[in-house]
Amino acid sequence: MNAPQELFRPLIVPPQQPPRVQARIAFSRAPSGASYISAQHVGYPFHLGRTLKLPDDPQGMAAVYLQSCSGGIFAGEDLQVQLHAGPDSQVHVSTGAATVAHSMLEQSARQSVSLTAESGALLEYLPMATILFPLAKLHSQVKVTLHPGARVMLCDAFCLHTPQQAAGIFDFYRADLEVRCPAGRLLAGDRLALNGQDMLRQLPGVSHAYQTLATFMLVGQGLPVEALKTALRNALPTHPDSYLGVSALPNDCGVSLRIMSLDAVSLRSNLHKAWACVREHLTGVAPRMRRK
Repeated sequence: MNAPQELFRPLIVPPQQPPRVQARIAFSRAPSGASYISAQHVGYPFHLGRTLKLPDDPQGMAAVYLQSCSGGIFAGEDLQVQLHAGPDSQVHVSTGAATVAHSMLEQSARQSVSLTAESGALLEYLPMATILFPLAKLHSQVKVTLHPGARVMLCDAFCLHTPQQAAGIFDFYRADLEVRCPAGRLLAGDRLALNGQDMLRQLPGVSHAYQTLATFMLVGQGLPVEALKTALRNALPTHPDSYLGVSALPNDCGVSLRIMSLDAVSLRSNLHKAWACVREHLTGVAPRMRRK
């Protein structure tokens, strides 16, 4: 007896679609010297505010807030953001408020941010910390494409929160940072993987009693690295509620700062000091405290 031919048909797997980019924003420098949004495609769950000229920003810098209008990050989401700073532009991008990573019972979530800074550009990507709710499972990715003469300031940070009448701690948090040249060669990388149960144990060498963590970087080649390390150490003196470390990135790629603190208030204060220190070193003017 011959088997039906349907049993021998090859399995056809449809090609995997690339992740949808929910926010794609490009900045350019006008002949007047002012930076502006030259292209944008922003969809749910993001909302892009109008360009602001904030006090004590460098002349011509464009400041924008990219906010979530969905209430945070939810299970199964794959959020994609692309920011492109054109030659000699000056851009500050923040979130304006912390982002909540909600409890995730079955699927994890991912947020990927791509930062491209062309020659002579200054791109600041400084979102406020992500708040990890109990059972949150989040993978954060930041990928930088660094052109010659460009400067990129970036931050990836999280803190913890347990709502009233709830219990538990986040499941896991993973953060990957990569800096590459336009040809794709890896210049620097940083990886962090932490699960909530290890954090509860308060292990020395892992988290101890600290409840927040941030990685802050100034990326660029040809920077006065030793002077920047000294300036950051002086701007963030030793304090019992924080633990800090400053180091040089490989391949003449800039400096990195790791911050751990007891609470979100201390973390926010330390991040502002780091931002103000580096901004003043680059431009001669320190920024004001960011609005809540």
